[in-house]
Amino acid sequence: MIQLRPASFSDLELLQQWDEAPHVIAAKGTGDWGWQTELHRQPDWREQLIAEVEGIPIGFLQIIDPAREEEHYWGECPDNLRAIDIWIGEEAYIGRGFGKKMMELALERCFADERVNAVLIDPMASNTRAQRFYEKLGFHLVEYRCFTRVECAVYRLE
Repeated sequence: MIQLRPASFSDLELLQQWDEAPHVIAAKGTGDWGWQTELHRQPDWREQLIAEVEGIPIGFLQIIDPAREEEHYWGECPDNLRAIDIWIGEEAYIGRGFGKKMMELALERCFADERVNAVLIDPMASNTRAQRFYEKLGFHLVEYRCFTRVECAVYRLE
């Protein structure tokens, strides 16, 4: 059983460790998430969550409102969207259905707000395994786009 809890500054070392793992780099790249700063901030347009299995942290999940996100990573976006970032940090938990359950929980959170009509996700274009994963969940490819010098496949689920 997976549970999601808010990420906190006590997760800093764990998140930094996951950032160095080759399988996480392959999934999200090497971009600096600024954990030391961001774990102290809790803007109302973002949720940062740790996925746990039996109390063991296994992954990270972020849900944002791309229209309100401060850096405008997604560019100009209409209201009523959400965007998800997700990865399993503990390699032993990959391929065991935990990523699917994390996404299901994330999508429940997103669509619990009746105003939300679609969710975006942007796996790296090179990460074809993730793309197949999202397609199995019902996401459809919208476009390829370069975000912060990384080519990504933009997917949408309505």
